[in-house]
Amino acid sequence: MRPLKLSRSFTLMEPGPVVLVTTRDGRKNNIMTISWTMVLDFTPAFAITTGEWNHSYTALRKNKECVIAIPGADMLDTVVGIGTCSGADTDKFAKFGLTPVPGKQVKAPLIKECLANIECRVVAS
Repeated sequence: MRPLKLSRSFTLMEPGPVVLVTTRDGRKNNIMTISWTMVLDFTPAFAITTGEWNHSYTALRKNKECVIAIPGADMLDTVVGIGTCSGADTDKFAKFGLTPVPGKQVKAPLIKECLANIECRVVAS
């Protein structure tokens, strides 16, 4: 990974790849696979779709922060695997051999193995 100007971060998500989103509920980290993302404008602002059916949703609503991690094509099996198990009973970092990296702006971890990580705060829900 290398630093990228915040004003250019929208280029990592156009035209909307499948991403991994990390959260931290205060005790543990979690990862979810999100297949619907959207760049809202160039400020940058992003949209993702999740809801109460997803274990990470509670942490996202409570802490109002997350990391959007952009996986490479070599992580396809990992991305699918993360999306087919629940963080309620699975440590996904351990199960999939991923390395959590402390964020600089948020408590949710970055994923070392991903191509890019965008630290995010929720501004609307």
